[in-house]
Amino acid sequence: MSAITLIASSPITATVDITDIEVARNLATVLCIPAVPQILQEFRTSNSLSGTILVSVWELGEAVGPLLTAPLSEVVAIGRSPVYNSTNLIFVIFSLACALSVGPSMLIAFRFFNGIGDASLALNASIVGDMFAQEERGLPIAVMGFPPLIGPVAGPVIGSYLTQAKGWRWAFWLSVITGGVCTIAFATVYRETYPPHLVPKYAKKSEVRKNDPEMLAKHARHAATAQAWRLVLKAIIRPMHMLVRSRVVLVLAVYVSVVYGFLYVLLTTIVEVFEEQYGFSRGAAGLAYLGLSTGMVTAVLLCALTLDRYMKIQRHKTGTTEPEQRLPVMLLGSLLIPIGLFIYGWTAQKQVFFIVPIIGTATVGFGFFATTVPLQAYLVDAFKEYAASAIAATVVCRCVVGAIMPLAGPHLYARLGLGWGNSLLGFIAIAFVPVPILFMRYGKRMRAVSEAEQINQAD
Repeated sequence: MSAITLIASSPITATVDITDIEVARNLATVLCIPAVPQILQEFRTSNSLSGTILVSVWELGEAVGPLLTAPLSEVVAIGRSPVYNSTNLIFVIFSLACALSVGPSMLIAFRFFNGIGDASLALNASIVGDMFAQEERGLPIAVMGFPPLIGPVAGPVIGSYLTQAKGWRWAFWLSVITGGVCTIAFATVYRETYPPHLVPKYAKKSEVRKNDPEMLAKHARHAATAQAWRLVLKAIIRPMHMLVRSRVVLVLAVYVSVVYGFLYVLLTTIVEVFEEQYGFSRGAAGLAYLGLSTGMVTAVLLCALTLDRYMKIQRHKTGTTEPEQRLPVMLLGSLLIPIGLFIYGWTAQKQVFFIVPIIGTATVGFGFFATTVPLQAYLVDAFKEYAASAIAATVVCRCVVGAIMPLAGPHLYARLGLGWGNSLLGFIAIAFVPVPILFMRYGKRMRAVSEAEQINQAD
């Protein structure tokens, strides 16, 4: 482990801390979904579109936030800690505002800003990249895949019973409580991890000078060349610059957006499907999320066991490691997503025994995490200290799609039915199966000619 890591923060402590924050954010994403009918009733509106927007507007906030949080965390004078602490505070403030809202428009607006306060999507994997060597990152990145499992599993169940017992506002009060505790814990425990920010602070330590001469030289160039505001401006535009100019980032952003959109269609329609097709009660229908989550847990465990191990095997065989060595699991995930969609769609439409469509959703859940966890590890390895901006570029795309796709889901099923509706999604997923194959074979060459190399040099 490098001296920078040692003087910054315990890697295990920091990983646990940011994972706790991601748990709170993922719960907040879905806690209010079961409360939507109650919210519309209290505000005396029958406009179902307002309910859909209330759920999906969070994703738009998550799309906007990383455009600021990720690049600002890569400014040498700022670093990760001030950005993360600020967004944690924003999350708590607007969770409180949501709980006190007196109208649907107000609630939708506050929930948008609530989503902006989620920095975990763009920064968590980057913080892991700061602290762990390349061959040790796969496990902590996989561990950070568990919080998104808690949202789909526990969120709807907790939200259903909590709003039934205490009213819809408690869905947001719970977010205030969990977010507040995590904010205090993070501010107390977390220490800065961004290497270029740490080097000047500890430059007097000979250990750092000896171990990180390149980082010291890079900081010297920063200090000699830039005015503060110019650096900030360049940093802010970096994620979109990467998205437009780097073929690697663009292709992966489109791919993960499609996968994420499919998942959100399932998340926002699964309760209604099991109520209508199988006569489940509202509470029992919420348990249908267990299929998705079982698949997700299995995929995360697979990633935790294989990502680092495979890279170490390749280093032993070839003497080198490459980011593309993260992608074999991603290929498996890309194959299973369309299979799961076909199983879920047709068995639910034909009202086959309810366990069978749940197996289909479990297959989709496995494919989703077997795709996204290796993809994050790949971006961290490929873009190093600018990984936050690369991840932010993909997050922006996937969150926009995640906000739009749920609006199309009910119309898709109404027109084509569950069978052909999910088959259409499956055929689209099949079209993206070559993406991991393409990167495994040509990824190194694509990175070599990518404009992303020029982006790194420009800073």
